Amino acid sequence: MRIFLLSIFLLLTVASAKSQDDFIVLKKRNNRTLKTYGQGSFLSARTNTGFQLNGFITAIRNDSIFIRQQETKLVSTEFGQTIDTVFHTFGFDHRNISAFYFSRQYDAVMRKRGFVQTTLPAILIAGGAGFMALELINTAYRKEPLNDRKKLTSLGIAAGVAGTGILLQTLNSRKDKVGNKYKVYYIKNARRK
Repeated sequence: MRIFLLSIFLLLTVASAKSQDDFIVLKKRNNRTLKTYGQGSFLSARTNTGFQLNGFITAIRNDSIFIRQQETKLVSTEFGQTIDTVFHTFGFDHRNISAFYFSRQYDAVMRKRGFVQTTLPAILIAGGAGFMALELINTAYRKEPLNDRKKLTSLGIAAGVAGTGILLQTLNSRKDKVGNKYKVYYIKNARRK
């Protein structure tokens, strides 16, 4: 029994010593926690300067996040080519992050998944703008009046389709930004001195 209690005590001591880092919490406006980032968590985000972050957090302390990214690429050698993996570890202030990609709507290279998020807005914009351009070019070529009721209706519908595509793109890009749908809270560990 003593050995069992001693092993539990040592396990709890090691666990409390391991949890000495701070952590970052993303919360919705209604104070609901969306995601918590700590040491060992995978972070996928974009900074204010547009730099894309993809890597594991090695430490969080003093308002800074230290992240380890890896890059796998083809490298030339004297015997041909080989695949090499390079690891980069760097730190930055957590307030420099402008967007967190924490939901499942992103793939490994931070492109949005799904037809509605990626393909549909582009199709709507291209279709609406293309139809308007083609209609205006044909009207000028045939020397027809532009104020014909059928032409104005079809141009209005095409403008609405293109506008819907632009609106979908704007709404999809706005929902990831810090401050719009969620806030970032830096939680300092009280036990660390």
